[in-house]
Amino acid sequence: MALLLVAGGCAGKVRDFDGIVVSSDPLPRTVSHGELVRRSAEAVAVIETDLGRGMGFVIDPKGYLITNRHVIEDASHVVAVRFPALDPPLEFTAVQVVYIDPERDLAVLHVPVNARLPSLPLATENQWGHDDLEAHDPVVVFKVDAGPRGDLRANNGKVFDLAVYNPSAGEGAFVGVTVDVMRGQSGGPVLDRYGRAVGVVTWTWKDRAGGYAIPIDEAARMLAERPQLKDPTARHSRAVARSREFLSALGRGDLQDARRLTSPSHAREVRERSMQSILGQLDEHGQLSLSGFFGAVDSLVKQGDGTIPEAELQDIVARTATPAFRELMGIDESISNGQVISLFFELGQSYLVARAVHDKTPQEALEDAMRRLSTVDAARTFAVADALYALAGQAIEIESVEVVPGTYSPSAVVSLRSSPAQTRVPALADGSAPPASTRLTLHLKLEWGDWYVASVRPVT
Repeated sequence: MALLLVAGGCAGKVRDFDGIVVSSDPLPRTVSHGELVRRSAEAVAVIETDLGRGMGFVIDPKGYLITNRHVIEDASHVVAVRFPALDPPLEFTAVQVVYIDPERDLAVLHVPVNARLPSLPLATENQWGHDDLEAHDPVVVFKVDAGPRGDLRANNGKVFDLAVYNPSAGEGAFVGVTVDVMRGQSGGPVLDRYGRAVGVVTWTWKDRAGGYAIPIDEAARMLAERPQLKDPTARHSRAVARSREFLSALGRGDLQDARRLTSPSHAREVRERSMQSILGQLDEHGQLSLSGFFGAVDSLVKQGDGTIPEAELQDIVARTATPAFRELMGIDESISNGQVISLFFELGQSYLVARAVHDKTPQEALEDAMRRLSTVDAARTFAVADALYALAGQAIEIESVEVVPGTYSPSAVVSLRSSPAQTRVPALADGSAPPASTRLTLHLKLEWGDWYVASVRPVT
C-alpha cells in the first residue's frame, strides 16, 4: 500500500511525565508508507525474559519504553531488550523496570543509552484525552520474523472495532484490528497512518483472526498517574495510603484488589513454599486424591454450555481443607487450610475455564492449570490467604508507619492494632481461627515503582 501521509495536529506537541517526555507529532506529510514503516521499526524492541519473549516500543529517546505488564510480571528477570531494525542492531542487557501498572496491562522499562533512541509519537489529542482513531482506519502492527536474525516484519490491517470488552484481559475497552496477533507480539505498537502509536498489542482470541490493543490514551493516563516516590515524604505518604487501601480491600472482602496490592516477590516465595508442601512429594494416595479432585471438577463441565458453575466449584474446593483429604494428600500441619484452598481454587478454576469455555481436552486443561500456578496473579492468592490468616476476625487500624531506607530495596513497617472503630476483616472461608493477637506488623516492599504489601505478622 503506497500511502502518503497528511500531517495532523500541531507541531511541537509534547508532554513531560515527570522526566518521561512524550511527543504526539506525526511524521511529515512527504513521508511514504514504506519510509514510515522503516522509521517506526527502529523504535520497536524485542524483549527477551527468562520465560519468553514480547515486544515494546520507545516513547522517549532517553531510553523509556512501553510494553505489556504480562510480558514482565511473571518473569524473574529481563534478559535483553533488542532493537533489530537499527543498523547495526542494538541490544541492552541492563534493563530497569520503572513501573508496572497494577490495573492496566501496561509497564514502563528503561534502558541506559549513550545516544538518543528513535521513538514513536503517541496519538493523543485534546490535552491527552482521546485519540482520533476511527473504524476502518489503516493500521500497522509489527511481528518478529521467524528467521535466525529475528527481523521485524510490518503487517498492514484496519481497525474493525473501537470498543471490545474482555474483563479477563482487563478493564475498559480494547481496540480490535484485523491483523493477526501471535504469541510474542504482546507489548508492540499499533501505528496509525501518521506513524503514531494508537494502541499497545495485548491479546487475541484463540482460533480467531485479528487481535486487540489497549488504546494509547490509557498509556498516557498510566504515565500521568504513576506515583513519584523520589523523596522520603512522598514515600511515607504513599506507604500510608497503600496500607490503608490493602486493609480496606480485605475489610470489604475485595480479594481482587488485595491481590493487586500484594508484593510480587513475596507472593512467589509463599507460593513456592505452599506448592512444595502440598504437591511436592505425593505418594500413591496423594496422586489418587489429586485425580479425584480434577475428576470432580470435570463433572461440572457441560459440553457446549460455556458456563462456570462458581458455587459448585467452591464446594469442591472447600473439601480439600477437610482432615481426610489433607491426610490422603500428606499435607503438613504447618500449611494452613487457607493455603490449601488457595492452591486448589487456582487449579480448579483454571481447569474448569479451559474445559468449559475453551473446550480443551482434560490434558490441555491440566497443563493450563499448572501454568496458572506459575503466574504472579496466582501467587498473590497464596499471599493474601496468609494475610487473611493473620488478620481474620480482628478490627484493625494503623498505629504508625516507618519507612526503612535502602539503596536497592527500601521497605516500610506498618504497626497495626485491633480497634473496634475499624472495619472488621472477614473470617477465612474455611472457618479456621486466626492467631490470637491484638498487635501486628504489616511489611511493605518498594517494587515496580510502588509500594506493595509483603506480609502481615503477629508481634511476638
